Amino acid sequence: MTVGDRIKTISQDWFLTEPLIFAVLCTHAIKRNDNMGCDMRCGKGVIEYNPERLEHFDDNQLALRLKAEVVRIILKHPYQRQPYNPRRDVMRLSSDMTLSDNLEGMDTIGLEPPRIFNVPRDQAFEQYYSLMAGQVVQLEQNADGDGIPIDMDLPLTGDGGDLTDDLLEADAGASLWEEDELMSEKVNHEIETAQRCNQWGSLSGDLRALIESTLVSKQNFRAILSQFRASILSTKRHLTRMRPNRRYGFDAMGSQYAYSTCLLVAVDVSGSVPDEDIRKFLAVINRFFKQGIERIEVIEFDSKITTDKPIALKQAARSIKVTGRGGTSFQPAIDFYYEHEEYDGLVFLTDGYAAKPKLPDDKRHKPLAWILTTNGGNEDNLKPFGPVVRIAGL
Repeated sequence: MTVGDRIKTISQDWFLTEPLIFAVLCTHAIKRNDNMGCDMRCGKGVIEYNPERLEHFDDNQLALRLKAEVVRIILKHPYQRQPYNPRRDVMRLSSDMTLSDNLEGMDTIGLEPPRIFNVPRDQAFEQYYSLMAGQVVQLEQNADGDGIPIDMDLPLTGDGGDLTDDLLEADAGASLWEEDELMSEKVNHEIETAQRCNQWGSLSGDLRALIESTLVSKQNFRAILSQFRASILSTKRHLTRMRPNRRYGFDAMGSQYAYSTCLLVAVDVSGSVPDEDIRKFLAVINRFFKQGIERIEVIEFDSKITTDKPIALKQAARSIKVTGRGGTSFQPAIDFYYEHEEYDGLVFLTDGYAAKPKLPDDKRHKPLAWILTTNGGNEDNLKPFGPVVRIAGL
């Protein structure tokens, strides 16, 4: 049998045994491609395979290789979760690492990532990308003429190959990847059907939880931000003779109330949030918080606060830039917020990928809100601290 016939037989067997995988497989056309530089890849509504690279796979390995590609689609790596200005080779390696965490036997079909990458396991796809992208750039900068890092005695990959070859193959494997909301919705529809009918096939509980976490609920972000604004509004009472007291008339002084709320905005400038998203975010903040907020100030942060002092929003809207290229930590902004009592609320703009912050034990809870970029995530770590919203276009 040809590789194409074997793939057809495998997909037919999945009709009864793997309902979700079969349903998602049916959303894509399966095509032969003899010229691509990898064994199998997906994107743009197709799954392509190279028969020459797959002919040595036995039936179990071929089924596992096809299953891995469909699970990649279910996790929406090719369609929805792409970082800003991505490196497609690192995206593919990050996706492979996510698969190897959740599917057994990935090393037997060539999807075990190069062992040179010293990154902790069980991370999110976006976290793997962030951790590995910096390492790849550094290795390339220190490489000799053969593309092999200087002073590196060990083989760069598990099979003794060159990292350059792995990056070229990974780049070919992700060449069809692009943002596609329509395809993401098709995949989400099949996931929701599997949820309702409890038809997950052989997918493990951990993988099911990971898949379900990719379902982004449609949020009324305007309502959520309006509720947050209402929760932080504070007023100052001023006594005045110009208004009669409700109970005693002009025999006692009346009261007037003026808004006194000060909002702090913390912008993630670690390099994963582009300038355009920042400008859109500041426009949203200005529109929703202008009424009733006395003052809005902005700080920038990556692993530390990068602004010398808070700046007014109008100034920030014109001058703010992505200045950092390091890691991300929410803790410095949290600490700054709690150290300055004049702020009544804090709003973060971030992709969400950083360690869970800690609130001071000896301080009262102060309102927090999180606005995520389109490719942001890690919502479970953020929700305990305040509402999390994702705005279309960010």
